[in-house]
Amino acid sequence: MSKHRNLRVIALAAAVLTAAGCAVPEAAPSDLPPLPAPSTPTSITTIPPGQRPEGMVRIPAGSYPLGRDDGPDEEGPAHRVTLNAFHIDVYPVTTRQFVDWANRSVGNLVNARGGDPRRWTGPVSRLERDAVRDQSGREVFTTNDTDEDSRVLRQDGRFAVEGDVAEHPVNEVYWWGALQYCQARGARLPTEAEWEATARGTEGRTYPWGNAAPDATRAQYGKAYDETSPVTAHPAGATPEGVRDLVGNLYEWTSSLDRPYPYAADDGREDPQSQKLRITRGSSHDERAANLRATDRDGYSRDPFAGHHHIGFRCAADA
Repeated sequence: MSKHRNLRVIALAAAVLTAAGCAVPEAAPSDLPPLPAPSTPTSITTIPPGQRPEGMVRIPAGSYPLGRDDGPDEEGPAHRVTLNAFHIDVYPVTTRQFVDWANRSVGNLVNARGGDPRRWTGPVSRLERDAVRDQSGREVFTTNDTDEDSRVLRQDGRFAVEGDVAEHPVNEVYWWGALQYCQARGARLPTEAEWEATARGTEGRTYPWGNAAPDATRAQYGKAYDETSPVTAHPAGATPEGVRDLVGNLYEWTSSLDRPYPYAADDGREDPQSQKLRITRGSSHDERAANLRATDRDGYSRDPFAGHHHIGFRCAADA
């Protein structure tokens, strides 16, 4: 059984236990200024045609190969899809970028057990496993005081980066949190087809950089459990368009539901309101070289209500 199948039961159980402990948020203390009024979550926004969002590159419209017939069952069948042009982030979202967004969004976030986020100044019992939720109650991400794998701290009423990983990809962000971050930029998560098209190109590359075997200049892989790298560390692993860190370091959330190939955007797998499992693509820092193929679909836990040490994300936008 693949690793993400084994982890689903654990992730779902954790989400249920966290939800069971949720309470009505407490009123803000009188010694603090009032929180901003919560905003309505933004809908997916289309970037105006011809405008390239900051930090993104344009992937041209065309026919792209997906999947393969000579690999694991979940990677087949090989087929082609026609995609409109789109933009995608050059790098995965870093811990610093995510923390900056979380601090700007603090008025829309609550502790999983209730409470004003500006009072999160000290550690809490690890048994509570508190996550940070949005005003609708959906879990967004976890912090290091309750999840030792998270790179985000709660410190003096604000969020901060844990250690020296500011420019490493952020992890332990729930699917809903990744989506909200991208929407705040006027963007969205990439579809699975867009992610693979970015990694393989129209010619069907084996790896994002081409067909040469992986090595330490191209990707972060074969490392210890927590040994990620800065997102800029492997320039030789870039695609011809300049997209970097697509394999190795961390798996990445996509917008797509966990459904078998062939891919079809109109078969329901792009339903943004579904609470079912989502596809993660790429590979992580402690994977073998064999898992760095651009066709690999055997990602870690895909539960949208759980973060994971091995999962990060990047954003995309219509062109």
